[in-house]
Amino acid sequence: MIELEHVTKQYGQTTVLKNITLSIKEPGIYCLLGRNGAGKTTLLKSIAGYQNITEGIIQVDGKTVTTSTLDTGVSYIENFAKHFNLPVRKLLRIASEVNPSYDYDFASEMMERFELDGKKKFHHLSLGMKTMVSTIICLASNKSVVLLDEPVLGFDAIMRVEFYDMLTESFQKHPRIIIVSTHIIEEIAKTIQKLIIIDKGSIRFFDTLQSVETKAFSISGLQKDVETATQNLNVIGQDTVGGLITRYIFDNPPEQTASLEIHPLSLQDFFIQMVGHKGGFAR
Repeated sequence: MIELEHVTKQYGQTTVLKNITLSIKEPGIYCLLGRNGAGKTTLLKSIAGYQNITEGIIQVDGKTVTTSTLDTGVSYIENFAKHFNLPVRKLLRIASEVNPSYDYDFASEMMERFELDGKKKFHHLSLGMKTMVSTIICLASNKSVVLLDEPVLGFDAIMRVEFYDMLTESFQKHPRIIIVSTHIIEEIAKTIQKLIIIDKGSIRFFDTLQSVETKAFSISGLQKDVETATQNLNVIGQDTVGGLITRYIFDNPPEQTASLEIHPLSLQDFFIQMVGHKGGFAR
């Protein structure tokens, strides 16, 4: 379980995380979305205990997390993670030796699946293969919380599909909290259970993917008709072209009428409306 209470992180005069309160209680695969600079990496590093926060409290499984916490119960791999320049097989073996709960069989199986050359040294791998090695080590750790920061960086389309399969298999074998930060939104939608959206250091959204599928809609038509239909709904964005407008809602949609076009939003379009601040609509 992860608990954040009024968490703020500042770098000098810049506030990167702003008074975040968040509770993640259930095992599951969670997707963390946000624009560049929104605070995703800072949030993950703080939960992992890689850096101290300025204000607030972070707890994992009831234990307060700081840089001095000996075992945070968190396995975290950031993008461009570095390892000793050793053969891949030896890196996996070392990881198992320092962690009694490490699933070496799973790591070996994934190494074979992704055709990683166990004799090749880490620095000689491509960017995608380096990322894959880091991700395998992280997932095989069997920590109660796994944090993956842009894990598909450098992957081609086939590797990304294999990665999502590996993520699902790892979770099914060892249910726990897995948070994945990524920019490739639609691909991961089939894998995740819940979605976290961070924008300008604040949590804008935390709910199930199913809630997006049942409540995120666009409503288009003449301005007066759309405004009347949405006046009591949670409007998250708006586009205007001449006398026609489209409003984007996260709410139960109004009844379909001849004067309105109502369509469900894709996950990507929902994300854009939540953080894109398009169309000059004041939220």
